[in-house]
Amino acid sequence: MPSTRSTLGWRRGARFAALGFSFAVAASGAVAEPAETADWPHPGGDAGGARFSPLTDIHRGNVGSLEVAWTYRHGDAHVPENPAKVAGTAFEATPLMIDGKLIVSTPYNRVIALDAETGAELWVFDPGVDRGVRYTNGYLNRGVESWRDPSATGFCASRLFVATIDSRLVALDLESGRVCPGFGKGGSVDLHVGIEPLIRPEHHKMTSPPVAVGDVVVVGSSLADNRRVQPSGDVRGFDARTGRLRWRFHVIPQQGEFGVETWEDGSWRSGAGANAWAPLSADPERGLVFIPTSTASPDFYGGARLGDNLFADSLVVLRADTGERVWHFQTVHHDLWDYDNASQPLLVTLERDGRKTDVAAQLTKTGFVFVFDRETGEPFFPIEERAVPKSDVPGERASPTQPFPSRPPPLSPVHALTRDDLWAPTPGHLEACAQKLAGLRNEGIFTPPSEAGSILYPATAGGANWPGGAVDLRNGILYVPVSNIAMVASVPPLPDALRRPAFRRWLPSQRRAAKAAAASVEPSGGATFQANGQFCVKPPWGMLVAVDLSRGEILWRAATSRTPDGVGGAAGFGPALVTAGGLVFHAGTSLPELRAHDADSGEVVASIDLPASLNAGPISYRVRPGGKQYLVVTPGGHHIFARYQGAQMGDYVIAYTLPD
Repeated sequence: MPSTRSTLGWRRGARFAALGFSFAVAASGAVAEPAETADWPHPGGDAGGARFSPLTDIHRGNVGSLEVAWTYRHGDAHVPENPAKVAGTAFEATPLMIDGKLIVSTPYNRVIALDAETGAELWVFDPGVDRGVRYTNGYLNRGVESWRDPSATGFCASRLFVATIDSRLVALDLESGRVCPGFGKGGSVDLHVGIEPLIRPEHHKMTSPPVAVGDVVVVGSSLADNRRVQPSGDVRGFDARTGRLRWRFHVIPQQGEFGVETWEDGSWRSGAGANAWAPLSADPERGLVFIPTSTASPDFYGGARLGDNLFADSLVVLRADTGERVWHFQTVHHDLWDYDNASQPLLVTLERDGRKTDVAAQLTKTGFVFVFDRETGEPFFPIEERAVPKSDVPGERASPTQPFPSRPPPLSPVHALTRDDLWAPTPGHLEACAQKLAGLRNEGIFTPPSEAGSILYPATAGGANWPGGAVDLRNGILYVPVSNIAMVASVPPLPDALRRPAFRRWLPSQRRAAKAAAASVEPSGGATFQANGQFCVKPPWGMLVAVDLSRGEILWRAATSRTPDGVGGAAGFGPALVTAGGLVFHAGTSLPELRAHDADSGEVVASIDLPASLNAGPISYRVRPGGKQYLVVTPGGHHIFARYQGAQMGDYVIAYTLPD
């Protein structure tokens, strides 16, 4: 029997008509000659998440001349007085531009259509989410998905799908913003139905947009991690016309299913996590959906879930019409570090030795980039299983090996920290960090958490995180915002009750016990590696990294941000945009500014001051032949950064263009 760690089960898929840019990016990533217009129909630009614009009006020579064309304020920005009771907001939505309409979703999940050239409000849809709930990480929505029904015309033939934070999938008519009454019940599907055990509704929510492939719309979910009783994180496909459930993929295999043996001692029964909270990707031509999954819970202790734990921390490829698994690859076995696959898989065509290959690239928090043949799952570059450190926590058994891609090199450092890696703003700070380091386990990447504390480097924020990357579809050059910080992961001595698996499915008579178990504290934790309130690892703490995917080589690294005192800041949680004008646009969270980097060198050629930090991806489009190229950003900040780091909050949609 082949290993469950390998990519397997591949077969050629049915062909679907591609729905992409109006300038015709095929599902394979091949780019035709640009037309005079360019839409942005998916949050990642195309269905494969490339975040690439073919427009060239804005380029290195004139980007410094950009002017504000219009500004819109949506009003949904809030920092709560008591964050322990009510969540604040985070504006993380990358807009769409379709048929002259700019579509943006707000932190409270309202969907707004604006005239893409003037910013005039066309319509507003309010799903009416309860604004008094304490959602983990706050109220947010990272964008909506578009879909056209090739068999219909008129009302709801062109649809928008929004997955709300309170777990509803809503279908809207693109032209009017009204719900499509034939979809689900009155225009929406309750995504809590069939999810168990669901102790509190806010434990299962939606933050990333769905993805539409053929006539199926696919959703993952975001779970309240590390609770003793968690709802299932299964991926589901719904009929795009009716909202009927078409299929369900168990991210934690059930009895008799492939991979169930990777959950030892029957721990699949109590398994939790492994959900797909990051954005999904699609290959419409092949009818495939690409799903990045997260860590099994709890994050830092796996004694009650021994084994590799499929399909946690995996890239899983399913047939969109049936949910059948085509192939998979697990990027971390038996995760003890919260190394979720947090970013959208990137679909692009690469050329090597005169041969073109359609690939899927999965960026990871470890800083590794795994590249696969999109259809077969075969690695584009060899992947090696290497020995890694053992755990010394009683009851734990770390995986003896982890996968390391031979190329590209890691985007962020993965070595054991030395004194030379420590930040020395003052001699006292250096010594404090050195003393702290000496008392911790520190054996490089995949050092297991320990009772004394272990260096977690890269940290749980990455490497790469949910912003993912942007890839130039003409040449396969990838641009990735990367974090460079360390954490300390520790596991306190655990009582025997927390080392044993809990029953996952609860009978009605056990509800009270389940609620008590759900309130159990996480049996492990992590904190930033710092001393005297300052990081211990040398800056820059955030980088923008350029990678030649075809050759597997890093081309350049550039600091992505700075703090007011001039020290390199963190990478921030905002995606990048690459354009055919030779520019990469990106913003961090330390200062509210958008930077335009030269795509060839990484040099910052222009910067734009913003009214708030940018946690969403810039987009670029042209509405009509002869019209202007627009660059649109949605600065709004995040309530956590605003409360503890003083970052600005806002509710802005801003369009820039070149002067007449």
